[in-house]
This record gives sequence, C-alpha cells and structure tokens, in this order.
Amino acid sequence: MNYNEKRSLIISFALFFLVLIVYLLNAASISQATNMERVSVAFYAFSLLGLFVIAILSIAAVYREKKVVEKLREMQEYDSLTGCSNWIKFQADCEVLIKDKQNQRYTMVIFDIDKFKAINDLFGYEVGNEILTAIARILENYIEKDELFSRTATDNFNILMKYDGYGEFSDRIEGLIREINAYSKNFIVNISLGIYLIEDRTLKINIFSDRANMAKRSIKNNSQVDYAFYTESMRVVMIHENEIENRMEAALINKEFEVYLQPKYLFSDEKIIGAEALVRWNDPEYGLLPPNDFIPLFEKNGFVRKIDTFMFKEVCKLMNKWKNETDQFDNIVISVNFSRLDMNNSRLPEELLKIANLYNIEPKMIEIELTESTIFDNDIQLAAILNHLKDYGFQISIDDFGRAYSSLNTLKSLPADILKMDKAFFSESANNQRGRKIIKCVLYMAKDLNLITVAEGVETIEQVEFLREMGCDIAQGFYYAKPMKVTDFEDFVIKKQKSA
Repeated sequence: MNYNEKRSLIISFALFFLVLIVYLLNAASISQATNMERVSVAFYAFSLLGLFVIAILSIAAVYREKKVVEKLREMQEYDSLTGCSNWIKFQADCEVLIKDKQNQRYTMVIFDIDKFKAINDLFGYEVGNEILTAIARILENYIEKDELFSRTATDNFNILMKYDGYGEFSDRIEGLIREINAYSKNFIVNISLGIYLIEDRTLKINIFSDRANMAKRSIKNNSQVDYAFYTESMRVVMIHENEIENRMEAALINKEFEVYLQPKYLFSDEKIIGAEALVRWNDPEYGLLPPNDFIPLFEKNGFVRKIDTFMFKEVCKLMNKWKNETDQFDNIVISVNFSRLDMNNSRLPEELLKIANLYNIEPKMIEIELTESTIFDNDIQLAAILNHLKDYGFQISIDDFGRAYSSLNTLKSLPADILKMDKAFFSESANNQRGRKIIKCVLYMAKDLNLITVAEGVETIEQVEFLREMGCDIAQGFYYAKPMKVTDFEDFVIKKQKSA
C-alpha cells in the first residue's frame, strides 16, 4: 500500500471517529433538541459515515486493481508453466547484471531438448511439461549468485553464466548435462548447448543469444558432441545463409534453378537407360552453385519442398518435349529427388499425378527418389504415401543405402522398386574379402526382394568390374558421366546411340 492509499485510509477513519464522538457528545441532549436539530445531527452523521464508506470502497477497488496489475506484470515477466523468468524479464535483468558486474566475465548459454517433439508425441504433452518444469528446478539449484536463467520458448532455455576459465566452466556445463540426462528413469533427456563468451558488453542481449544459438545449431543432430562455443566463422556462415534465403524466392521466380542430368548405365551392356535429375543454382552474381551450398539450408527452412516440386515439373516438361520431338528418349526413366519434408504432405501422390497428367507423362517413366534417412523417419505415414504413389504407377527408389543405419527388413515393408547403394558402401569393398561378402549378400537379398540395384558414385574401372561381378544392375557415377545440362545430356545420349 503506497503513501496516498495509507493517507486516505487514515483520513477516513478519522472522519468516522469524529462522527462517533459528535454523536456521543450530543446523545445526552438530543432527546431535548428540536426536530430540526435532530435532523441536522443525523444528516451530519450519515454524511460523514457515507464519506467513510466511499473511501473504504475506493481503497478496496484500488487494491484489487493493483493486484490485477501485479498479476499482469507477473504474466508478462514470468513463464506460466515453470515459473522462471521469461525472455522479456531475462533480457532486462541481464542488462542490469552485466552493467553492475564489470569485473566478472560472462557467457550466454542456450540449450534445447533433442527431439522434444518426439517426446511429446510418444509420451504426451503432460510428460513434456514435466520435463520442462524439472529442468527449471534443476537450473534453480544449478545457477550461482549473480547468474540468471530463463525459459525463452518451448524447450529453449537461456543462462547468463559466469566464466572463470575454460576448465571450471566446462566442468559445470558437463555437470548440468549429466543432471538433465539423468532426470528420467524411462528415457535419457539429451540436450544441445551453444555458448557465447561475452567480450563486447555494448552488444544487445539478443545478439549474445543469437550467437550462442549459432553455436548450438552447429552441433544439432550430432550425437558425439553436447556443446560448442561460438566462433566468428559461424557468423560468416549465418550471413551467407541469410543472403541465400533473401535470394531464393526471387531465384525460383527468375528460373535460376536448373535441371542437370546424370546418366545411368546397365552394367550388362553399358546402355543408357535413365538419368537422375539434379538441381543446380545458376546465380547471376556468384555463378553455378552446387547443391551442397544451398540444399542443406533449404532442408532447414522448408524451401526444399518448392524446389522438389519445381524439379518434378521441369522433368515432366522435358519428357513431354522429348515425346513430341523424337523417339530417341522414349525409354529413358528419370529419377527426381524428394525430401523427408515432402513426406509430411499426405496429398503428395495426387499432386504429382496431376502434374504428370498435365504434361501427358506416364508415371512409370518417373522414379520418386528418397534418401535412406527419410525412409526410417516415419515408417507408417511414409508407407501410406509410397503405396499411394505406387498405385498411381510411379517407381520408388531408395537412395544412399549403406550411408547410415540400413535395414532390408524395413525395406521389405515398403513398396520400393529400386535400391541405390551409396558409394561409401562399396568403394573399399573390392579389396576386402569381408566387404565383398557383405556386398554380395546385400545384392542377393535385394534381388530376393525384387529390387533393382543401382550403384551410385562409381568412379573406377575396378569398381565397375567388382560390381558387375557381384551382380549389380545399374551404374551411375563419374566413371561413366558427370551431371550435365539437359542439352548436353541430349547430345550425349544421341551420340552414344549412334556409336552402339
């Protein structure tokens, strides 16, 4: 209660007691007073009493209003789930602390829970909320005097943490990781941390957080590393990524993305029977950009879905052109890559069929190519989409087999037609007896599953002879041909056919 509220309350009580005293002083003689005097005393008494009541009600209203304002301020400054500071309060408190503690070195730490969405999906949002609340309690006990923490968004937490040397700091970080990892007896809660060592205190708090977040993103999905420090090279990468994101929409409109084709050969007679469509970005300023310069970023920001649709349309246009102009490409099957993000679209089969029909292309002449990591992302939903595509006549190709965890048993449940072995799977097997046996068994099992086998990344004659001997069906790689522009591919195929 502030000074004005206290003063009003005191005045109200004073008036009330004044009325009471006047009433008592006049009580003895009021029976002898005239009617007019009695009315006057009663009016005077009830007026002052009314003032007292109004004052009390006003103070009560002000008190309630003050409670509401305090509640709103609390909602504005504190996280409703965990009760810890939110981002707004955290920023303000950090500014004060960094200004006051000029002789103390600080770091900005940001972390989130790996695959938190999967935890919510598998165990329910109640379990997810329990984890977030538990982490807030852990941080309450973990931080020291003159340190701060906050839950900034969903499963993201920020810590303003003292830095007194790398060794001590790393011990504290690793201790925090172990404590959070061990929170649940049912599963391990893994976190990824990014750390920014604050040097320039004139920068804004959000910049400290952004740089710590860059460090965190640099190790995301890396099971071997739990935390990383920000380096200036990360900022250079971020600037480059921002430039790409600022140009990508206009680049699509301006047709800067181009289709390149890499031929596929039969091992048996080295006849060209198809090609893989690969995207290239022909930037007017920077020239031809390879996929590794932009596809990983497009995977992160979702733009890859537009690129995949664009590539599919361009391939259908090209095949329509071939169909109307010549019969020399009638048997060429083109494979088009699709991202795991595309597999979240249950309408994908209908959309692709509509595009194919628009250009009068038979679905069987197009392979839908998916990476192995996509295959193991969501078996149930993926199987439904692939079965739908298969029903429409599209061929299904599994790319990069052998690069990561591989399971032919899982592939058996999916309607795949083609299995593409990653070059890392066979590149050193030709001179390794055990490797030769593994390749032979994989090819045998693939045949048993009625899968056509493709070896991508074939670069040497030794690999060609080895894979042909092992019974692989199709070759793709620099030994035969590099990815090339569509016009060059057309000339290449026609020349190959004439020399056959």
